[in-house]
Amino acid sequence: MWFNLITGRTSDQAKGLEHGKTTQEYRESAAVVFLNDKDMEELGLDENSPAKVTSEFGSVTVKSKRRDLERGVIFMPLGPWSNMLIGGDTKGTGAPQTKGVKVEVSKSDEEILPMEKILKLAEEGK
Repeated sequence: MWFNLITGRTSDQAKGLEHGKTTQEYRESAAVVFLNDKDMEELGLDENSPAKVTSEFGSVTVKSKRRDLERGVIFMPLGPWSNMLIGGDTKGTGAPQTKGVKVEVSKSDEEILPMEKILKLAEEGK
């Protein structure tokens, strides 16, 4: 299923940062995708189950969570996991496109990678 990805900061993410970016607390708050209840149901996702999110720039597996969003819109906290999906073209603005990225979401059995592994994949261009 195709979705419109919106990214931004969350209060849970800020709390996770208090313990450091390499901690489990940060990963729990940032390696997540929020979806509408009906979209989760159609995808066969339960709360906290792994979901693979893929764009033209890459893919990442994160934990799925329910949020009151419009159908067809997903939200991810800004960070290493969402950065795998947004690409690097700034179109002269100095910042990449973090809103309105077309992505596909599917149920996954892949592990949610820690930040160090995500950064290594990004470095390798995968």
